[in-house]
Amino acid sequence: MPNLTNITLHDAHQSNTTTLYQDFVIELDSNLLLQLMASYSLKAADVTGDYVFNALVFEQFIKTEPYNSGNSVLKNTTNAISSWPQNLSWSHLNQHINHFLLAWLNDYKLGANIDAAFLLSRCLELKSNKNTQFQSLLIHLIARVTHQLEQYKFSYVQNFDLDTGLPNQRLLINLLNLGLSHSPNLNNNLQSNLSSSDDLVESTHLGLILINLNINFGEVSQQISASSTLMLAVMHTIQRHLNEDATLFHIGATDLAILINPLKSPSQLNIIATKLLHAFETALPLDNVTLILNPHFGAISTFNVHTNGISLYEYARLALNQAIANNEQIKIYDKNISSSFVSSQLLEEAIIEAFQQNELSLFLQPIVCINDKVNNKGIRNSEFCNSAEGLLRWPSQQGQSVSPQRLIDVIYKKGFGKVFIRWLINSACQHCAELASTYQHQISLTLNFSSSDLLDSDLPELLSQSITLWGISASSLTIEITESDILADEVKVLQVLDDIVQLGCKIALDDFGTGYSSMTRLRNLPVSIVKIDQSFVRNISNSTQDQAIVKSIIKLAHSLDKEVIAEGVADLACLNILKEMKCEKMQGYYYGKPMSFNEFVTWLDAFKTL
Repeated sequence: MPNLTNITLHDAHQSNTTTLYQDFVIELDSNLLLQLMASYSLKAADVTGDYVFNALVFEQFIKTEPYNSGNSVLKNTTNAISSWPQNLSWSHLNQHINHFLLAWLNDYKLGANIDAAFLLSRCLELKSNKNTQFQSLLIHLIARVTHQLEQYKFSYVQNFDLDTGLPNQRLLINLLNLGLSHSPNLNNNLQSNLSSSDDLVESTHLGLILINLNINFGEVSQQISASSTLMLAVMHTIQRHLNEDATLFHIGATDLAILINPLKSPSQLNIIATKLLHAFETALPLDNVTLILNPHFGAISTFNVHTNGISLYEYARLALNQAIANNEQIKIYDKNISSSFVSSQLLEEAIIEAFQQNELSLFLQPIVCINDKVNNKGIRNSEFCNSAEGLLRWPSQQGQSVSPQRLIDVIYKKGFGKVFIRWLINSACQHCAELASTYQHQISLTLNFSSSDLLDSDLPELLSQSITLWGISASSLTIEITESDILADEVKVLQVLDDIVQLGCKIALDDFGTGYSSMTRLRNLPVSIVKIDQSFVRNISNSTQDQAIVKSIIKLAHSLDKEVIAEGVADLACLNILKEMKCEKMQGYYYGKPMSFNEFVTWLDAFKTL
């Protein structure tokens, strides 16, 4: 049985094609068997015969609870013990005992009950006064080999992934430290003792590539029966493109690692990553599913970094995180990444402090209604504003340009999501109440909620409490969602949305036209407003294709009795085209950018006088 605590890189590489238990062997030779027999007052001559399989005892045994309580019956063990020869030579006895124990382990791996194995061993009888000792010996051997297997399994799972058989992160770190300790260029003491370059031995360098598969298992769970199926397909795809110097590791749900030892040149990292990117341009071999991955790679080599195994791994992780954040395919670590990481950490701390100090604000961007009817003054196409979208801003950020999405991502990442959503709802309700009571403007506000918010069954109650506290109408709030927000758990999200609609709030579907099944979802969702994504609106005056898309969306929405808001209205030409298409609401820089509450009040007063 291999010693997994002292495993080498070669062993880890070999494990890429092995599975759990494959390397486990029963260590029971004739000398050890004699020693165990002696403890039960048995000699070799005592156990060579005469044996009998007691069928009556067996018939009673199979009716007992232990026999039926496991996940698997003792098929292999029963076959081994029922076919036991009547007489055995000493060498054949050792062979048959090992065969019996192996049969038991096969049953045990399938979930058989060890108490049942103990009772089954009583069915094999030795026709002598040594029968009791012999049966006690069998029980001892069953318990012993089972314990050995459990020890092996414990050691195995410390170092290998059970689903794929790949070595894991723990073993990767150990092998990195082992490889680094054997690299002359990384041994500071050795380097300091060398007197000239002529004394230098050729260095052995390591390369490390971390891979994020860039896939959400939740989104494909209905298509793929188990994540392990996907991981096995990925593993086999990668292994076909690795040579004997590279070892594959499974280090996370969607993360893998490749250790290259020796690494001949830093350029190998790019070559391997690029080769794998090309490999994933072809759909994975999955049953009834077409799935193409676009993974991210973060890599590092010891050619430019001298450190220990944990730090080397963490630096590679920083490179991978930056690749994911910047949507890059391959990122090789350099010292600038560490500086960027420190800056990012400081910014995140500043954002949380700003949130806790109430320095974040809800800015408002006007949504203007186009009235195509003749009013009492005989004016057609009059414009008025009775709604706005609430957008998060950090006004006192001291010159730093921080996007609203970055602010929200950090707030949720640091665990303040629930606190933030309370603040957001309360701020919106307060603004609605103040606009109505102090400035006589009846304005409804639109709020953007994330998928995690929509999975919170407490959300409708939070809305209800704040609406009641500020004494506003529930119709003053519109909850803006995107199609992707629903995919997390469609059944649960729809239930939360239905509860919100029951309160009297409205639901707006944002970024319409960008989802792959928007038409179907528009029909089924409790949506009263459709917002056309600005990517279709921005260039509408110069693109006949965009005009056709926007026109069809407006027509579809109106046929389902939905209001339409066009986002990204930036100029008069765009506005006039949308008017001709009977789009009733506009949002964009043509009317106004997101502005502070006081600026919005001033804008409203000025807009009413136009």
